[in-house]
Formats: sequence, structure tokens, C-alpha cells
Amino acid sequence: MTRHLDAQPPTGDPAATNAGELNATVARAVVRIYHAHAGRGPTKARAFFHAETLVVLLEHVMTTPERTLVQHGRQAAARAVREQLQAAMREELVEAVEAITGGTVRASLSDSDVEADVATEVFVLDRPLGVVASRLDPPAS
Repeated sequence: MTRHLDAQPPTGDPAATNAGELNATVARAVVRIYHAHAGRGPTKARAFFHAETLVVLLEHVMTTPERTLVQHGRQAAARAVREQLQAAMREELVEAVEAITGGTVRASLSDSDVEADVATEVFVLDRPLGVVASRLDPPAS
């Protein structure tokens, strides 16, 4: 089902639609960037925000070589590979979040748990996202 920016959520609250669209747009952008850099994207991605903090939770992110390292007891090596990959993606992730939100990223934090195959991307913006979420409103006619 395709949701349009002007569609009303079941609650009738247009702000909920905008927040949901912002979260979905950010999650899709992060998945695209992960796929471009790692050759595959996570199988599950969720984004959510509170005030000026935007969190993206990603599951099933590891590549085959990373999984192989973990299966052979080389978690530290898998973590090191993941840290380098996340560092290489950081600039592109920040640019995407800034383009989507219209805000400036003051801090970008990445972490992963190689045993659980879960990663996070956390972005701290220069202002609360509740204000910038309105950028997703369709232009007035």
C-alpha cells in the first residue's frame, strides 16, 4: 500500500502522518546507503525521533564475511570491519539526514552488536524534529 503525504492516519492526526513519513524516509535512505556500501542492506530498519534526536535501528546488517568471522569466534575482527564500514558511510548518512530533515547534524553516532546482528545510527540535530517534520507537508494550493 502506498501512503501519500496528504493521507490521514487512522487517528486523523496529520502530524502523525508527517512523523511516520519522516521516519520511513530516513529509514529507506539509511538502508540505501548501507546497500551501496556493503553490497546488501539490512532486512529490517526503523527510524524514530524525539526532540532533536533521530535514531535508526537496523537488523540483519552483517555481510557474509562478517558473519563468517563471528561464526569462527572472531567477534573483535567483525566489530573492527563494521566500525570501519560505518565510519566510511558517516558523511553520506549525515548528508541524507540533513537533506531529509532540513536540519544540521551536530553529532552522528554509530554502533553495532555483531552477535545480535543489530546496528544503530543516531543523529543529534540542531533543533527539534517536530518543527522540521512539517517540511513534509504538501505545498498549499
